[in-house]
Amino acid sequence: MKYFLIITGLNLLFLNNLFSMSEDYQKKLYRGCYPTSKQYLGAEMANEYCSCTVKTLSDKFSDKDMDELSKQNEETQLKAYNFASEFCANSLKLN
Repeated sequence: MKYFLIITGLNLLFLNNLFSMSEDYQKKLYRGCYPTSKQYLGAEMANEYCSCTVKTLSDKFSDKDMDELSKQNEETQLKAYNFASEFCANSLKLN
């Protein structure tokens, strides 16, 4: 039973990485988020907001998913990403 739990845990760890964004992709998203957010939120809050948003998106989308979404129109993209923006804004009490 102990080995079953260890194997299950390792599988979940590796599967989670398959469905998340690569570190390079996350860095690109952060670099796209931070400058604009900094203008409105200040440096510290922009860092927290963008880090949260990128992590939240990474938990749901892979690099391939993000590439496919980037080919869609702006409205579709905003709908797809809105959950992360709202979650982080609420978590950081920005609303």
